[in-house]
Amino acid sequence: MTPRPLKIHEPIDASFEEVVTAIADENRPTVQEATARPFVKWAGGKRSLLPELISRMPEKYAAYCEPFLGGAALFFAVRPSPAYLSDVNFPLVLTYTAVRDDVERVITNLQGHAIKHDKAYFLTARKRLHVETDPTKIAALLIYLNKTCYNGLYRVNQSGMFNVPIGSYTEPSILDADNLRACSKALQSVEIWQHEFSQVPIKEGGFYYLDPPYHGTYSGYDGAGFGDDDHAELAEFCKTLHQNKCLFMVSNSDTPLIRKLYTGFVIEEVSGARSVSCKGEGRGKETELLIRNYSGRKSEQNGQSS
Repeated sequence: MTPRPLKIHEPIDASFEEVVTAIADENRPTVQEATARPFVKWAGGKRSLLPELISRMPEKYAAYCEPFLGGAALFFAVRPSPAYLSDVNFPLVLTYTAVRDDVERVITNLQGHAIKHDKAYFLTARKRLHVETDPTKIAALLIYLNKTCYNGLYRVNQSGMFNVPIGSYTEPSILDADNLRACSKALQSVEIWQHEFSQVPIKEGGFYYLDPPYHGTYSGYDGAGFGDDDHAELAEFCKTLHQNKCLFMVSNSDTPLIRKLYTGFVIEEVSGARSVSCKGEGRGKETELLIRNYSGRKSEQNGQSS
């Protein structure tokens, strides 16, 4: 048998430890980027309806706008750009801004809240929310209270003070640093503003997703409430969007008033997990409405059957 020829390798200018480390790094599994998801629980959150919402979004639009921010489940799911997010709730808007701009300090403050958490500390934090002046500390307080209060509800009294009691959680999940960092990354370059929905800039070709406090349900997120007149004003705002060649999609309760206000637009019934009641028995699967000024789903817009 002919002997195999010797294969001569050039010497490697590295130590044995450096070579082993390089091989290990090359074979290390790739860590996937964390997917951002809502970092606050919010009454009326849309995580259960995301497939329905995403399938009905327009295929193309100039910019994404969400005037009722809440937990921003749809925004985090699709991460549109450019994007404009707003809400009337001032502490909530401060929280989103701090997560975008100062997430590491938010995490540090939350670590302190998590260590000190008990009923007495919760009550102290509840008072601090409206006297604290540092936006980042306000953000950490709101997230802490949101994760530890009853049902994650945001409610204020007539004086504008947060007054939700402590929840009955044994070990509340107060801090998810990885998700906060992923949310911060998703929010980079996003405009975040505090104002009424009627003050949202109208841009031709933009897509507006509007998720107001549902008609006939709890709406005391900022002390002012959201009644029949507000729903009528929102419907008029949507008509203005339509007249200005914008696309909109509205989520709301399936009530006679809502159907009447949006006569002439596409109205579809969907079933989602309702979480807009402050009572446990008020939550569950209920029929809701999705209202649009355009037809077709993404799959149909791509020339496929839905």
